Amino acid sequence: MVSSPGRTSLRLADSVQYVKGIGPVRAEALGEAGIKTVEDLLYYFPRRYLDRRNTTLVSDLKIGDQATVLARVAGQGIKGTRRRKYFQVTITDDSGTLACVWFHGIEWIERRFRVGDRVAVHGKVEFYRHLQMVHPDFDLLEEDEDPLNTGKIVSLYPGTAGLKAKGLDSRRFRQVIRACWERLASVPDHFPPEFRRRFSLPELAVALKQIHLPDDEEWIKRAIHRLKFDEHFFLQLLMALRRRSLEVLPGRKFPELGPIVGQIYRSLPFQLTDAQVRVMREVRADFKSGRMMNRLLQGDVGSGKTVVAVRKKKPVFTGRLQVRADDEPPPAGGCGQRQDGSGPAGGGYRGRRAGTGGRHGSHRNPGRAAFPGI
Repeated sequence: MVSSPGRTSLRLADSVQYVKGIGPVRAEALGEAGIKTVEDLLYYFPRRYLDRRNTTLVSDLKIGDQATVLARVAGQGIKGTRRRKYFQVTITDDSGTLACVWFHGIEWIERRFRVGDRVAVHGKVEFYRHLQMVHPDFDLLEEDEDPLNTGKIVSLYPGTAGLKAKGLDSRRFRQVIRACWERLASVPDHFPPEFRRRFSLPELAVALKQIHLPDDEEWIKRAIHRLKFDEHFFLQLLMALRRRSLEVLPGRKFPELGPIVGQIYRSLPFQLTDAQVRVMREVRADFKSGRMMNRLLQGDVGSGKTVVAVRKKKPVFTGRLQVRADDEPPPAGGCGQRQDGSGPAGGGYRGRRAGTGGRHGSHRNPGRAAFPGI
């Protein structure tokens, strides 16, 4: 829900259309990209930055270097080989000529350049018949070199076809965000001053402004650190609240191991590792606590997860309850899970690494060999 202000100042909840330079048409395009309010606009972060403070003449470029060049467009057009087409812009300064090449987004790129335009490009210097940059970052400059866009670090924003069609490129985003800051009433900070001092965090308003309109590289780092801190803080807070809610939920107690546990120990053709024994004790403590258990059992392939899972299900069997075992092979890059039905949500096993090493293939897994029916 957004408001329609009848005042000169902007608030975070106001519709983005009231920011100078946007209006209803561009607001619709921004809305399709998920930017509906002033707050959404401030949290639409740059994808990278172009540093115009340190520029290099074409004659001083070295192959393999990352460089920023300020020059004029001397020519542009679509070129091609037998295999593919590409768009090339030739730029020149007083010292030499540089080719800028794009293989993707040709239809949009070719509408951006005209002969005589002043442009800043940044990329890796390569050589193929002549000096060139492939898919460089670029920004068009105005003749009057206004301080918003020249001689400093400028933000480059991600874009969609819909945004670009409405003229919402990086230059326009910088203009509307600056206009937004000029009218923004305030940005409340959820952390008190003493908390920010403890963790060396800048104010939220300062971080949001510096992430878009940075004074220097150090402020970019500080702004990114503050915003990452916020994200991780609230993620951990959410996880802590979720864990707290699970701890207060009632669960079943399984105080007795039952005779089956002893049978399992005696039937094992190998000795359990210290890690397996440690994890079993931790799970055993959960069974006796009366709280809902929420565990992930994690370990390498062949490290002995299966025998731990079976061993800890036996008290549930003794209690004449059903157990569900999700024992599918783990996905690529992931880890397997074991789940039981000891609580209302059927929790898993909260993780400790149960062993190391192991050999691939279930037919070589000693835990599966001991319990072939699982």
